[in-house]
Amino acid sequence: MNKKIKVFEVFAGIGSQFKALKNIEKSLDIEVESLGLIEWYLDAIISYQKIHLYKSKKVNVSRELMLSQLQFLTLSKDSKSPVSKNYFMKQNEEKLNNYYQYLLPFINTITNPNQDKKFYTDINKVQIIPKDIDIFTYSFPCQDLSQQGNQLGIQDNTRSGLLLQVKRILKQNQDRLPKTLLMENVKSLTNKKFMSQFEDWIKFLETLGYNSSWKVLNSTDFGSSQNRERVFMVSKLNNKPFKWPLKIKHNNDLSRILESNFQPTAQILELTSKIKEKGITEFKTTTNNISKAFIKNWSNFNSENYIYNNKGFGPTLTASGANSRLKFYFKNKDIFRYINAYESFKYMGFSSKDVDKILETNLVSENKIIFMAGNSISVEVLEYIFKNLILEIKEEF
Repeated sequence: MNKKIKVFEVFAGIGSQFKALKNIEKSLDIEVESLGLIEWYLDAIISYQKIHLYKSKKVNVSRELMLSQLQFLTLSKDSKSPVSKNYFMKQNEEKLNNYYQYLLPFINTITNPNQDKKFYTDINKVQIIPKDIDIFTYSFPCQDLSQQGNQLGIQDNTRSGLLLQVKRILKQNQDRLPKTLLMENVKSLTNKKFMSQFEDWIKFLETLGYNSSWKVLNSTDFGSSQNRERVFMVSKLNNKPFKWPLKIKHNNDLSRILESNFQPTAQILELTSKIKEKGITEFKTTTNNISKAFIKNWSNFNSENYIYNNKGFGPTLTASGANSRLKFYFKNKDIFRYINAYESFKYMGFSSKDVDKILETNLVSENKIIFMAGNSISVEVLEYIFKNLILEIKEEF
């Protein structure tokens, strides 16, 4: 009989953790079950539901009831600020109904608080988490930690300070603490500036009985073609340390991600013309096997000036800044173009089918898909972490 692994995702995004767990489900003879999630970014909720959980149901509910129930949810259209109170009132009947279907689990958590599975949009209002969680994931916002951010750190009234809400939730649920916790964030969390805050967090988890182990991992060491360094921490509700996965050798380069046989659009030709007009330096390969050149007099932002070859490994895809608009050179066509929605998802370990599912909703644009990919976690590295963690859960709990 398959062992059931129950997962609850905080700051769930598009569900990279759930995706990784489902990918290894058969090989580990397990059955993965979602006990719910916390997420307020509307496009991410729709994408998560469509990729992982959603089963088409025709909802026959009046407009008045939909609007009255949706007003209880705290949602964002840009992942930074809440939507206006009349946001859903401005939607036509078809669009409102579509939104409502994907948000129904979150509404049901409010209307039926005793149900086992919990779906929340506002982490500040969460009081109870489900019982019997095997893996609790929390990839809290990095804006106040990243080098591109404002460097305010983990404190009240900041996006990264939402980690303090995780602290509150765990303290309030000591009768149902998850067996294991998985944290992911930017590498700068381990820098001198924020290390004391990180250590304080580890000490807090110790007071709850968690044994924590952290490590900076690069996705290219685990089957990805993306150079993406992130800090991961596994915390276990026993005294046994987590055994980190070993690096693997692979040949998965950008050629399996980037489509080379494409028809150049007017936008692609315009970008190519502009870059050729400016001129670029010779391509040079870094120690991380990233082949890149510099566009002359292109931008005042240094990272915006790079163009990457479509072979070897690629740079980190981000949700904002220059690395959210990665530019690649295709020698076979002598053309430059930006990474597209399908490629950005594959770059993070998702599939083209996942993008198709999202686009089917007619609620999420391709630009938003690229944004969400940059905000996500490499599925490949998660698979290797979860393989080890699940084996330990089977043996130790």
